[in-house]
Amino acid sequence: MEPRHVALCFLFRTTEAGSEVLLGLKKSGFGVGRIVTLGGGIEPGESAAQAAVREVAEESGVVVDEASLTALGRVRWRFPAQPAADMDAAIFTAVEWAGTPEPTLEVEPAWYPVDKLPWEGMWEDAQHWLGAVIAGTPLDVLVTLNPDNETVSTAVFA
Repeated sequence: MEPRHVALCFLFRTTEAGSEVLLGLKKSGFGVGRIVTLGGGIEPGESAAQAAVREVAEESGVVVDEASLTALGRVRWRFPAQPAADMDAAIFTAVEWAGTPEPTLEVEPAWYPVDKLPWEGMWEDAQHWLGAVIAGTPLDVLVTLNPDNETVSTAVFA
């Protein structure tokens, strides 16, 4: 079975208090109840960058221009106990956009200081690769989950 192709976009801003990243509490769909980044499935005929722009707008109301995206690489998740959940994600960041994040039916967006991320509310695997995104470091990571489909068996950087 082919993994689901998704695009994730991390928006960053700098305030007087320091650097912050936009994340959101997932209110519906995959990952409900967890703090996640904005993003989702790449639709037929759509590039990963186009999907990132669309998903940010759908999940927060924020408008990001495709030219403002920085492609960092990819994260691949494998769920051996549930292969239908396998995903390959294109990872993007942006520091320029228009609008103010607003709640949607799917996500409750919020800004978090990059040095005080809400790890306890996030998927465990984020601890393995999100630091590279925060640092702006290119990445190519393969995350394999344990049979519980939540905890990490391995996270291998290519």
